[in-house]
Amino acid sequence: MKKVLLIAPVLCLMVLLMAARPFAEVELVKKRVLSERVEILIPKGFEVMSEQQMDFNYAKSQSRPSVIYTNSKEASLSFSYTDNTADQDMVDMYHDNFYKIYSKQFKGATWFSHGVKEVNGRKVGYLELMKPELGHEVYNFIFFTDVEGKLLMCTFTCADRQKPEWENISKQIMGSFKANG
Repeated sequence: MKKVLLIAPVLCLMVLLMAARPFAEVELVKKRVLSERVEILIPKGFEVMSEQQMDFNYAKSQSRPSVIYTNSKEASLSFSYTDNTADQDMVDMYHDNFYKIYSKQFKGATWFSHGVKEVNGRKVGYLELMKPELGHEVYNFIFFTDVEGKLLMCTFTCADRQKPEWENISKQIMGSFKANG
């Protein structure tokens, strides 16, 4: 009987220690993307998604990202270099418009933050939310700015259960953004 009484607290302690264990450190590596236009940190192990996979994933989408880095579909970082004209004076306007559009389109979304901040001497707008997608919740950290007179949108996404692991990483990625030229 004494053994049974000791096993329960020991098991509880083991479960608590495992739950309290910090997430594995994610190493970030510097990459140049979009024909060297941008320098940014990307999680080590993320690879460029193949053209075939992008075609499949965005078959029904109106717009497809220029490039997507992913770690086997668990999380992804996409870059959409648009044809929309943009400059530093327009970043606040883009933020206001995107916030209004996302708020209307995803009424059930949970908002964590949004705004415009300076990153390496440039204005960068951002939206951070959890939105429904294909029957489940997806964490989205979207940031955008101008690069060579055009709007660049970067979107980090992962499943809702992975938000604790990736939230700070997505913000570090934004904080590393540098436009070349």
